[in-house]
Amino acid sequence: MRGYKIRALMFRDARILARSKWRFTEFFYFPVTTVIIWGLFALFSRNFSPEAGLMVLAVNMYWSFTYLAQSTTNMQMNEDQWSGSFHQVMASGFSPFEYLFARILTSTITASGVMAIMLLVSLGFGLTIIVQQPGLVITLAAISLLGSIALSVIVAGLILVLGREYSFLAWTADQIFILLSAPLYPVAILPGFLQAVAMVMPFTFVFEGVRSLVTAGVVAGPVLATALVAVLAYLAGSLPFYAWAFRRAKRNGTLARLF
Repeated sequence: MRGYKIRALMFRDARILARSKWRFTEFFYFPVTTVIIWGLFALFSRNFSPEAGLMVLAVNMYWSFTYLAQSTTNMQMNEDQWSGSFHQVMASGFSPFEYLFARILTSTITASGVMAIMLLVSLGFGLTIIVQQPGLVITLAAISLLGSIALSVIVAGLILVLGREYSFLAWTADQIFILLSAPLYPVAILPGFLQAVAMVMPFTFVFEGVRSLVTAGVVAGPVLATALVAVLAYLAGSLPFYAWAFRRAKRNGTLARLF
C-alpha cells in the first residue's frame, strides 16, 4: 500500500468531516451524553450497588467505542456510494485496500479521541479504575478496536456482495454482535443455544474483562489472551473476505451498480 495515497484520502475525508456539522454531533454528542446518563446512574446506585453502576458505565463506554470505530469506517464508504464520489476516488488510482485502510485510520483516530474524552468524563462519576489500572484500560480498548476494525471490514464486504440496499449494516451490525457478546452479564445468562454463539463473538471476552476490571480491579490473563485471539481470528478472516467480495463485485458488475 502507498502511504501518500492513504494520506491524501484521509486529508480529503478530514475536509469533508470538517464541513459536516452533523457528523461531529454524532461523534461527540451521543458518546458523551451516554457517559453522563450512565454516570448519573452510577452515582444514584452507589448507595445500594456501587460496583453495578460503575460496571454499566464502563461497559457502555466500550460499547460506544466499538460502535463508533466500526460505523465510521462503513459510513464513510456509504457516503461515497450516496454521493457518487467512489468513481472519482478509484479513478485516482487507489487500490481496494488503500481505500479501506484510509477509512479505518480515520475512524481509529476519531474513535480513540472520543474514547479519551469519555474516559476523562467518567472520572467525574467515580470510575477511578482508569487511573488505577491504565494499562488494562488501554489494553481492553486496543483489543476492542481490533474487533471493530475486523467487523467494519466484514460489513464492507457484505455490502459489496449484497448490494446498496444493505447499506444499513453500517449502523446496525455492531448492535447484534454486542447483543450476542453478553456485555452486561455472564454468558451463562443467555439461552443454551446462544451461549455457544457468544463464545465465538469478537467482544464477549472484552466485556468480561471490562466487568472484571471494574468489580475486581484485575483481568485474568486467560481472559485477555482469549479476547485477543478472538479479534485476531476475525481480522484474519475479514481481509481475504473483503478482497474476494471486491473482486466478485467488480467481476459481476455489482461494484458499478453499487457506486
